[in-house]
Amino acid sequence: MKILITGNLGFVGSETEKLLRKSGHKIVGYDLMNGKDIRDTQQLKQVFEESAPDRCIHLAAVSRFSDADKDPKKALEVNVIGTKNVVSICKKFHVPLVYASTGSVYMPIRQKPPITEDFNVCGNSVYGCTKYQGELYVLEHDPHIILRYAHLYGREKRMYGLTGAFIDRINRGLSPVLYGGKQSNDFTYIKDVAEANVLAVTAGWDKWNNTYNIGTGEEITARDAGKLICDILGWKKGIEIAPSRDVDPKRFVYDISKAEIMLGFRARYSFKKGLDDMLKSGINSVK
Repeated sequence: MKILITGNLGFVGSETEKLLRKSGHKIVGYDLMNGKDIRDTQQLKQVFEESAPDRCIHLAAVSRFSDADKDPKKALEVNVIGTKNVVSICKKFHVPLVYASTGSVYMPIRQKPPITEDFNVCGNSVYGCTKYQGELYVLEHDPHIILRYAHLYGREKRMYGLTGAFIDRINRGLSPVLYGGKQSNDFTYIKDVAEANVLAVTAGWDKWNNTYNIGTGEEITARDAGKLICDILGWKKGIEIAPSRDVDPKRFVYDISKAEIMLGFRARYSFKKGLDDMLKSGINSVK
């Protein structure tokens, strides 16, 4: 199968491409780092015409809260208009589309977790709102699959998120900063996310035109997650506590039963197991 991946050189894209290639699929990459921009409809159309992909996984996005807050216009252009372009071209060439969304669309969470796909969606950040708006365009395409990722972590997500920020500061000999601590999250390892992408893009037709939560179903408080990182890295100099942020939900944990039943997805990595695998790469040089 030939699969076009937008954002194939990014955090999620590179791991997904690696797994798809290992499974014997041919990959067509479309990434801004190689001069390929989803905001350029003519360029996008030309690549589809020349490559004739069987499926498309749309991962390209302004994917960090801080980047979206800093430049909301760019977030709109990429996450909404860019997604609209991808949907339009997939429609034109009759290409099934898998769209990478986010649990941030569930914010603010007003129902009691665990979060199912039936929870209200809206978004309480520039990033979350633009990703949800992207979903609305994807829903117009038949067939599609929407994957709403939980909180992702992995080797290439350095300095960002609780995991990346803790490891970065510890490696620089600085006390990690914990915002709040009582809030919980569903920490999902990048290799599990890549596996979910592969299962989605290769799924049987009866699994399409659905939205799936992709996470672990394991709820961990930020305090416990931070403590585990410090324990694994041998950090004994303490943690700085800062006020909690409005954008962080009090509780975030997924019900992933729909993805388990429909896609056959089950996370293989607990938070500890994911950290152990991530830190094998030699990025844990504690000072």
